[in-house]
Amino acid sequence: MAISIGLNSAVRSLLAHQEAMDAVTHNISNVNTPGFSRQRIHLAAVAPAGSAGVGQGVQVLSVERVRDMFVDFQIRTQSHAAGDYSARADSLSLVELAFGEPSDNGLRAVMGQFFNAWRDLANAPEHSAARSAVVQSGQSLAFVAQRLATSMADIRADANTRLEASIGEINDLSKQIAQLNQRIIEVRATVDPASDLSDQRDLALDRLAQLTDMRTIEHEDGHIDVFVGGRALVQGVKSSAINLVPDTTNQNFYDLQWASDGTEVQFQSGEVGGLLHQRDVDLPARMADLNTLISQVIADVNAVHATGYALDGVTTGTAFFTGTDATDIAVNAAVEANLGLVAAATATGATGDGSGALAISDLQRATNLTGGSQTYEAYFNGMLTRLGVSVRDASGIAAAQGATIAHLEQLRSSVSGVSLDEEMVAMVQFQKGYEAAAKVISTIDEMLDQLMAMIG
Repeated sequence: MAISIGLNSAVRSLLAHQEAMDAVTHNISNVNTPGFSRQRIHLAAVAPAGSAGVGQGVQVLSVERVRDMFVDFQIRTQSHAAGDYSARADSLSLVELAFGEPSDNGLRAVMGQFFNAWRDLANAPEHSAARSAVVQSGQSLAFVAQRLATSMADIRADANTRLEASIGEINDLSKQIAQLNQRIIEVRATVDPASDLSDQRDLALDRLAQLTDMRTIEHEDGHIDVFVGGRALVQGVKSSAINLVPDTTNQNFYDLQWASDGTEVQFQSGEVGGLLHQRDVDLPARMADLNTLISQVIADVNAVHATGYALDGVTTGTAFFTGTDATDIAVNAAVEANLGLVAAATATGATGDGSGALAISDLQRATNLTGGSQTYEAYFNGMLTRLGVSVRDASGIAAAQGATIAHLEQLRSSVSGVSLDEEMVAMVQFQKGYEAAAKVISTIDEMLDQLMAMIG
């Protein structure tokens, strides 16, 4: 009886140490696998069969996936803001690049050149070269303004395109999480912890946290529900799709709606929240500021120009610019075709009169913006200052969030990551245990041989 108990105990030890060695091998094999959490074997003694006596060896009590759920929560919470401000910083940096200030070819420079050309014309109103310079500087101003308007429209379109890709990724991730929920429920029902499947799901949840301001609830059977904007994106083994619906009132940019009932999806942060903010709030506001500036220039220049007289001393009432804002500003085609229509004079028949041109040049210093408190340049400088502050703030927050996440990732790695040194120690430990159990079996075998010889 005692020999059989010892043999059974040794066999259990072999099996337990073999399984422990399998776990070590699995950990070492996945040392570079993204999202992998090391697995730890818990061994426990097998109690005696009766009320007293020697125990029955060792058994594998459980296989634990080493993971700190609090660190995971912190990483995902910080990822919401990191994704949001990273998207904002990317978009704002493109706007800053489009303005390209300070520059000899930027809007501030060409506006200065435009009014200087009128000032030169005031000194020589009868010279065609001076009139040509006024028209060319007006064309340059219109070109730069339209280029800026086009650039910001392109940046909005880019945000919409990136939004489309992000929503596609969210839908894919939600399906993946739902499928993993199903498999985890099934595997855990067999008392297997489904560690590797949980790692795959956590990796998907980490990426989803960058894209959205999601919230999660984990259940006893192992599945996780995911909520966005107060509604379930993943519930059990089912996922809810998000549709992209073109909005005809917003340049056919996408509205984000739940596929089930067409309700708007409420994104507050994450990359999607940042892209929505840039596309629908920040960029339109900056475009409106640019249009306010250019519209005022068009209106002021045209108002003064229309009261002046052309080179023939008779023609008047001509608009210098056409268009209403930065999207369509242009020099009047009639003026481009006939330089004599540039109204430099304020009196009829006065070829050498440049007072009209001087009045237009004086608009450069007029405070016609922001309730009569700012010049064109001051208003434009304010636009650039606000842009620079926004870029700095968004980039700074994104960098700070990134640093926090990097620190948390290091913390998670110290808990869940595979340490080859630790695994080597464990491997030797389990190897020695396995060898000792094998030695016990060999010894018991010799004892049995001796016993059989004595009986024989």
